Amino acid sequence: MFPIVQMRYSFFGQSGWRSDASQQKEILFASDRLEHRFRFLQQFAMQSLLDQEDQDFGLVILTSQELPRPHLMKLKEYVGDMLGDRAEVIPRKPSSAHRQFVRYNWANLPEEARVIQIVLDDDDALSTDYMGRIKSEARAIRDRIPESVEHFFISMSRGVSAVYRPGDTHPRMYRREVPYTNLGLALVSPAWTRTSAYGIAHKKVARTHASFVYNDLRPYYIRCVHGANDSRAMVDEKSPVPDEEMGLLVERFPLLRQVLAPEQLQIAAQ
Repeated sequence: MFPIVQMRYSFFGQSGWRSDASQQKEILFASDRLEHRFRFLQQFAMQSLLDQEDQDFGLVILTSQELPRPHLMKLKEYVGDMLGDRAEVIPRKPSSAHRQFVRYNWANLPEEARVIQIVLDDDDALSTDYMGRIKSEARAIRDRIPESVEHFFISMSRGVSAVYRPGDTHPRMYRREVPYTNLGLALVSPAWTRTSAYGIAHKKVARTHASFVYNDLRPYYIRCVHGANDSRAMVDEKSPVPDEEMGLLVERFPLLRQVLAPEQLQIAAQ
């Protein structure tokens, strides 16, 4: 089973996003916003992929054909430098992300291939062992469910929120536990399936699809909350990450060494 990370980056099309940027091109493609998103892509999403212990995966970034050309070239060059031919940026006309990712699979993957399609937003991150764990769980589940079940979802429910409040230079970290979350949501399926994680509300996955929630009490993703989120961010501010868990958190997400405050890193080191 081959994992393919699917990411939207300033894609103007049909989505469940609630932000003004998702509806207005002048906001979506504003230079300040693009630079803000690009920094998060570098610091969180891409760095977490570079830190994966298992590097056998692909990345497809869906963006808009109307993305300003200088920024599109910058994005393609950066992604190519980081992951080489394992990654591809695909600019597309306004449409649904679901349709575009399905079409990409049909055009580029062998029909008999079985893949693990993984959702990763451009401002979020995956733990260093995510790729290895999702492969292991996908194989184990596939072996014990009926062959008639064409595809199934895996949700890694435990993660953390990295919250940037106005004026904050460094994020504040909170526990996050959501049984069916879009963060790192994985679809295990044949390449020819018409199903996509972008074609269904993640909270409704279990109503119509075979699905499994994985929680071993370790965090498998970071959800970034900041001033340019495209979806509504819910944070349980009554559940900050305890000091005694900061060391494990930094171990699972080495990228945090570059974004946490010095006092947070000191706590993690203890």
